[in-house]
Amino acid sequence: MNQNFMQSKLPPVYKQGRQDAYLDPIRQKLILVTPEETVRQHFVSWLIDELGVPKNRIRVEEQLSHYQKNLRGRADIIVNAYDTDDETFYPVAVIECKAQGVSLDDKAFKQMFRYADKLNCNYCALTNGDELFCYHLDGKDDVALDSFPTYREMLRGEYSPAPIEEPPPRLEFDELKTFYRKYVDDGIIGDATPETLQIPMTNFCKCLLDVEHKLPARRYKIFRLVKDYGIRNLSVGDSSGGHFDSAYRSFIVEYNGNTTFVSIAVSSLVRWSSLTTAFTAINVAVDRGEQTHNSLELVVDDNVEVAGNRIKIFHNWKLTNGNKGAVSPVEVNKFVIERYPQIRHADRCFLGALTHDRLWTLDDSEVIPVIENLISYALIRDDLRAILR
Repeated sequence: MNQNFMQSKLPPVYKQGRQDAYLDPIRQKLILVTPEETVRQHFVSWLIDELGVPKNRIRVEEQLSHYQKNLRGRADIIVNAYDTDDETFYPVAVIECKAQGVSLDDKAFKQMFRYADKLNCNYCALTNGDELFCYHLDGKDDVALDSFPTYREMLRGEYSPAPIEEPPPRLEFDELKTFYRKYVDDGIIGDATPETLQIPMTNFCKCLLDVEHKLPARRYKIFRLVKDYGIRNLSVGDSSGGHFDSAYRSFIVEYNGNTTFVSIAVSSLVRWSSLTTAFTAINVAVDRGEQTHNSLELVVDDNVEVAGNRIKIFHNWKLTNGNKGAVSPVEVNKFVIERYPQIRHADRCFLGALTHDRLWTLDDSEVIPVIENLISYALIRDDLRAILR
């Protein structure tokens, strides 16, 4: 969206002790200056000066329970209309703000839509100051907008849908030999990873992002694939306290009577022992309630072997159980093999092999067992974590 509300003016700043504070025009009090508050204040100013929203129709950091009893949560910005019949305010738009540099991941979008649904709003928006996503909601479809409407347009129920963009065509196989450098420059593929792995990992990443091809929905060895959900932008934590902000290919699976998301992405990985170079990882994340964590962080540089055009994916059984630290690889080996023996290869965990002579897709006969093994291995690893917790 091309609307740049970050150019709008900020309210006056005053000292509050040793800290700076905005004089908030809506709450009419001093609010400490933070990166998120700066985005919020820019948006409020833009609503008033550019979109014609009256000040007395805006609420900031508003408890949802003020609109409906027992609702939980607090919205960043709510735009209200006034019902002259019963002389009450009612919400027409809710805006969620994040600090600049914060990833607008799937969790943030879910929060925005959840608040809009609870408030019965027709419009909602999510922004981090750099990106702005707006939607019109009518109870059936969520329509992405190409601009945030003016106050008058909101009251009339008007909106301008964003044009539907066709996904770009896949690269030709031979183009991977040069394209992979873009993924290295963008930090998706690690710069320390050998070129013999960088190119096939670019192919694997493109395979995960190709929504034209889907993993077949069926019963696999230990889980049932309910749906190949497509792409979710996730910010996923790991055991060291870091986060991977990536586009994950997500799958809804039924496992041991529960339904959850399992998601796979390729991303660069910086080790504490080498803060100037990055390696490459295949991350497999599992949703645990509303939280998502990387169950498997497979470092490609250590675990993937290349022999000609054959790519073999192994794992060293390493597992970290939160702040309890590392679990013995022998214990992991024993636990996993008892439940999923087909991935044992001598003393190693073998997750599959791919022939690098074509573009891979999720419905490729070689790719399917690799994805099945990655999902299964991640689920069983979380079973072990639950037992040891």
